[in-house]
Amino acid sequence: GSAPTPTSGAPSAPAPALNRIATPGEPPHGTPSGQGQDEGGDLAAPPDFSLGAESVPLPPVLARTQSITQPQVQRVRWRIDARKLKATDREHVSPVFSVQFARDVQFKVVIRPKAIHESRGGNSFKKAKGRGTVELRCLEKLDSSLSPVVMFRIGASQDGASGNFRGEVRHDFSERSICGLPKDEEEWNFTEFVNEQLQSFFVCVEIITGAAAVSAQ
Repeated sequence: GSAPTPTSGAPSAPAPALNRIATPGEPPHGTPSGQGQDEGGDLAAPPDFSLGAESVPLPPVLARTQSITQPQVQRVRWRIDARKLKATDREHVSPVFSVQFARDVQFKVVIRPKAIHESRGGNSFKKAKGRGTVELRCLEKLDSSLSPVVMFRIGASQDGASGNFRGEVRHDFSERSICGLPKDEEEWNFTEFVNEQLQSFFVCVEIITGAAAVSAQ
């Protein structure tokens, strides 16, 4: 009845059952933001029907889930406003989340536009027509004694559930604080994953730590 021992190929298999982990700054799961609060006024606010019955509540910006049977496996799902793909930003970063090694370490996910040319405004999602890369960034300088080695893969989707995962990248964050996919896999056309109803797209990073990552070649 014990869980199978993870191998270096673990990211290829569907992740085990995952539990949602609360993210700082996010309302409790199942509680719509801003509801259930007493405004302290004499009169209750009139109901607002302006959004119509077809409106869809937005998922949280960042959700982190962890495997029940293999706690060294976690997924980070980041919802990104589709308007970012038409902006002149040179990068866009996720909220902070933690990855556990010998202690918890803070990370972010970063998306960058494909470089079109070097002149001013050449590196923007607007110029790149929504094409870009995804990287995992460690926010601390780590010592090798922490064994800060991960195996990770990256996916993009319209719903945050389906994967479209690429890569099985092994990286030691004591050597370099940021890492993405190999060159032949790194470019995404994020416009293909825009959910028109939510006006958002999702980037998901699946991360494996511990012995399975350290021993992988």
